[in-house]
Amino acid sequence: MNPKTKTGGVALAFLLTLALFGIVREAKADYWTRYTRADSGNALPQYFELENMAKSTLGMRFLYGTDRKEMAGAGTDTKNLISFDGTTWTDQTSAAVSAAGHDDVQFNSMYSDSNDNVWMPNRGDPDRPLIKYNGSTGSFEKITAAVIGGQAGVAGGLKVNNLFTGPNGNIYAVADESAAGTLHIIYYDGTWHDTGITGGPLNSYGSDLDMFGVYSSLNTATFWLFKHESSENEFSNPSGGDVGPGVWSYNASGWTHYDSSFATSDGATFVNGVTEAFADSTGKVWVGSRHGVFMHDGTNWINWTKDNNNLFTNRVIKIQEDSSGRIWIIALENENEPNDKGGISIYDPASGAWDYYSSYNGESALDNATNIFVIGTGGDEAWMFTGHGENAMSAGIYVLTRDSSHTAIYGQTSGDTVTKASLLDAAKKKKKKTSGNKAVTIYKMKKVKKKWKKSTRVYKGSTSQWYKVLNLDIGRYRVESKAKGKKKKARIITVSSGDPYRLDLR
Repeated sequence: MNPKTKTGGVALAFLLTLALFGIVREAKADYWTRYTRADSGNALPQYFELENMAKSTLGMRFLYGTDRKEMAGAGTDTKNLISFDGTTWTDQTSAAVSAAGHDDVQFNSMYSDSNDNVWMPNRGDPDRPLIKYNGSTGSFEKITAAVIGGQAGVAGGLKVNNLFTGPNGNIYAVADESAAGTLHIIYYDGTWHDTGITGGPLNSYGSDLDMFGVYSSLNTATFWLFKHESSENEFSNPSGGDVGPGVWSYNASGWTHYDSSFATSDGATFVNGVTEAFADSTGKVWVGSRHGVFMHDGTNWINWTKDNNNLFTNRVIKIQEDSSGRIWIIALENENEPNDKGGISIYDPASGAWDYYSSYNGESALDNATNIFVIGTGGDEAWMFTGHGENAMSAGIYVLTRDSSHTAIYGQTSGDTVTKASLLDAAKKKKKKTSGNKAVTIYKMKKVKKKWKKSTRVYKGSTSQWYKVLNLDIGRYRVESKAKGKKKKARIITVSSGDPYRLDLR
């Protein structure tokens, strides 16, 4: 296996596998792979921004997103649905549009059931039907609001907003009864049924497409509802402060509302602006916000921030769980805090340990990750989108290959020195003070009459970045650095097969 990180355009990948790199001293490493549009047979759009994803039990992955042509000055944005079966990429947009009977498909929620099907509520259609990919036939089907409402006993029909897993593994949905201006929590076990839950936010947000549902089995069975608030809302809010309505929980005792009037058990104040709510496999509920993560353990809330825990920034936008039960937390760069780079912090509840992915121990693009989908059986694949907004021209979808120890490598690796970054403090460390910025040049060396001499220049840059990822071929290299007014310094490195090719340039 060639461990060098590919750096092409947009395309995708494969199952998370155990990756043995074969480096000196048998070191192992996780790595991210970015594929080119060409690798997908041009099925993936040039400026594709991944917005949602699901994988069927048969292994068919569906990726929904927007081709950001307008931002690139290349035309009008389009919505796209792409599938990948592990070998072949297929543009499914036309097939989905044909089944929907509507020329705009917007799948901001996807759900993979246990029968090889993938369900997608179509927000692009005013009637908001469900579009189902039938894994048995390989075709798309349309289920209308009238059919769903008729089965659930709601004469006015039910427009599905979002889907989630509920009790007994059934499909649950937050659905809009437009005629009554109310929301319903419904479920599917072969036909659709109304849970009969009423009140609380269901009576207040009937036409709101950004009302999402989550189910937790911890202690008492509880449904959670939250209204998604963009992480940008607080910047654009004229009055400043925390915007949004918070979150609600529902159990046999009725509804409980958590907002900024509520104090957590560790002394923090809960927030209104919620970007994400997620229930892990143990039932703990995790809420992302511009003020870090709030975690409900079944009894109490606690607040994790960059100051009291290992988050990159407090601007949390996505939370997922992998097959090892680890919690993945994406935090964006905070434009109000120049030193707050984004990245993915990963918490292991079993050990209390943290791992992380950022430009400090992986692709530079990890700083700008805006979405991650941990999919497959129990969460065995990690797919990341990076390059939102103004970075759309360089956007990409990365897939993680990891080894069993989830090793993350950073710093200098020269064939016999491999450093595992296991603490966030190491990843966040400041540049060492130097006598000014150094010019760095790296030469490939060749042996001439038993002596090593400089051959080809392979890199020229500076120490403005404290490390550099380089795709170096196997061989010997001379790294030269020179600060203004100082003598030139040099060191020799030897690159062996399997090296992560990450150099500390300071």
